[in-house]
Amino acid sequence: MRLTAGPRAMGDTGDGSYTTLYGYAWAAVLDRAERRFRLFQAQVPMEGPWALNDPRGPEVAVWVEVEVDPLPHAVEEIRHMGVAFDQAARHVVVYERQGEVWIRQWDPVSQAFVMRGPFPGCDPVVLNDAVVGYYPPDSDVIVWHLTPDRKTVVQRVQRELYASPHDIQTFAEPVVLDQAVALPYQIELLGSLGNTLDATGFVLRPELYPVHLQDALGSTTLSPPAEGHYIPIVLVSDLGVDTLGQAVLNAPTQGAYIPIVIVLEVGDTLGGATLAAPSTAAYVPVVIVVDTTTSPGYSSPDSLGSATLTAPSGGTYALVVIVVDTTTFAGYTSPDLLGTASLAAPNTGAYELA
Repeated sequence: MRLTAGPRAMGDTGDGSYTTLYGYAWAAVLDRAERRFRLFQAQVPMEGPWALNDPRGPEVAVWVEVEVDPLPHAVEEIRHMGVAFDQAARHVVVYERQGEVWIRQWDPVSQAFVMRGPFPGCDPVVLNDAVVGYYPPDSDVIVWHLTPDRKTVVQRVQRELYASPHDIQTFAEPVVLDQAVALPYQIELLGSLGNTLDATGFVLRPELYPVHLQDALGSTTLSPPAEGHYIPIVLVSDLGVDTLGQAVLNAPTQGAYIPIVIVLEVGDTLGGATLAAPSTAAYVPVVIVVDTTTSPGYSSPDSLGSATLTAPSGGTYALVVIVVDTTTFAGYTSPDLLGTASLAAPNTGAYELA
C-alpha cells in the first residue's frame, strides 16, 4: 500500500488551491489476490471525502474504492510501486518491472492515461513537490530511481514528460532507494547500502524550497533623523505581485546627506537639463554621449538637445575640443551634425594657446 495526499475528487481541480488539490487522503494498492491495481480515498460516511485537516481525526473515515483503469502489466511482475497526484488532479503511478521503470500519467491532450518509459533502472519513488513547497502553480511531479548498477540516483520530472534523466547522486557501492519524504520546504530521499539493508544507509536532501508571499506594499512616509548619518532606503517591488506605494523623503537638518538613487526600467523618458558654467574657479568640459544607431527594426531613442556654454570670467580657461564624425562612404553617412559655439576667453588668469 502507498499513501499520498490528493484532490477532493479525481479530475476536479476546483479553485486550484493547495487544500483542494492536496487536502485529502488517498491510498494505492497492488491487490495480489484480485490481481489488479486499486485506488482508495478516505471518506466520512454520509458526508463525503475526509479532509486531512479534519479536527475529528482519521477515526471518522473509511476507505472507499475509486474505479481506475488497470495497469498494462500483470501485478505479479510489478514491484516498488509509488503513487502521487498532479496539478490536473489525476494520479501518477510509477513501478519497476524486469529492471525497467514505468510511469503512468494523465495526458490532457488525449484525455486518457498514457505510459511513459520504459527507462532502465530500479527502485522508483514519486512525489509532487506541491506537498513540499505548498505552492501548486509552480509544482511538478518528480520521479527518482536508481540506474541498473544501483550506484546513481536519477531524477525525472513530469514537465519534461519524464524523458530527461538528471543524475543527482553517485555512490561508490550499490544501494537501495527506499522512499521519498515530504518535509516542510525540503525533499528527503532515504535509502540503504547494499551490505546493510536493515538500516538507513543514506539521506539525500536537495535545496530548500522558497517561501512564496503575496503581500501588497502600501505607502510609506519616512522622517529622517535630526542628527547623524542619513542612510538611503531601498524599496524592492515584484512587478508580478507587489503594488509599490509612494514615499516622501526629507533630508536631515544636519549630518551627512547621502543621495538617493532611483533606477528606472527601459522605456522611461529622460528629461532635459540646463547647465550653467561657474563664475569662478576652473571650467571643466562637459561630455554628452548620444546613441545615434539606426538599423532595420531599431532606431535610437536618444535625442540630442543643444547647449550654450559661457566661459567663466576668472580662473583657468582649459581648451575645449569638439570632435565630429564626418566619415562618408558607400552605404554610410555620418549622423553627426556640427553646431556652433561661441567661446570667450577669460579676462583674468592663465591663457593657453589653442
